[in-house]
Amino acid sequence: MALFTKKSEAKIEIEQFPPRPPAMSAPPPPATPARRIYGIGDAIVLMRSLPVDQNVDLIVQVIRATLASMNVRVQDIIEDARRKEQATEAGIQELHGKVAELERDLDARRQEILGLEADLKETSAVKERLQLAENIASVVPSQPIALESSAANGSY
Repeated sequence: MALFTKKSEAKIEIEQFPPRPPAMSAPPPPATPARRIYGIGDAIVLMRSLPVDQNVDLIVQVIRATLASMNVRVQDIIEDARRKEQATEAGIQELHGKVAELERDLDARRQEILGLEADLKETSAVKERLQLAENIASVVPSQPIALESSAANGSY
């Protein structure tokens, strides 16, 4: 656009551009990722990787100094350990309860087995007697029993 243009031409050129959106505040700075809390799980992994059976005092001092340099409080790890202990103990108690319930169920099933075994033994014994009676009856010809003769002899 020239400096010496007519007013109407300048107005036309300005109107051709879309209006600017209202001024916005500056975008917020990117959120810094939350610092991960160093917990008992991390301490356990660390301890597993160190030769704690050799010069324990030196190892503990190095760990304390390292954690302090990372702004990690040992007391926070100890509190996390207490929470983990409580959760683990609760889990153990829950599993003990489940085991006890399963043992009661197992005892009930054993009693059922004993009852079924007794029933099977009695059924087998009666079946064998019936088979024996059937075998005897097939070998010995059946004779009608004379009730009158038995009664005359005085035997029943």
